[in-house]
Amino acid sequence: MSNKTVLERLLVEIDEYDKNRRDRDAFAQRVYESIEALEGIPYSVQQQCRDWQYKIETEGYFDEEGFESETQEVIPKLKEWVNELVQTHS
Repeated sequence: MSNKTVLERLLVEIDEYDKNRRDRDAFAQRVYESIEALEGIPYSVQQQCRDWQYKIETEGYFDEEGFESETQEVIPKLKEWVNELVQTHS
């Protein structure tokens, strides 16, 4: 499967998650696995992906505890990052 296909599928998953915000941990894992499946990407992209995984997981914990979080920022910024990857690694 090409990098472009993997990233386009990831964008669809991000949209689906954004609509219902369910299965946060499973979604964070799918994001990580999708980026890990890309061919020929630098290690820095994998590190960035780990940062995104952490942000997704922690935003949910903040929401559950009633604290303010970056909920409105994380998913749009994640989509922007994935779109950049489509442009640079497809």
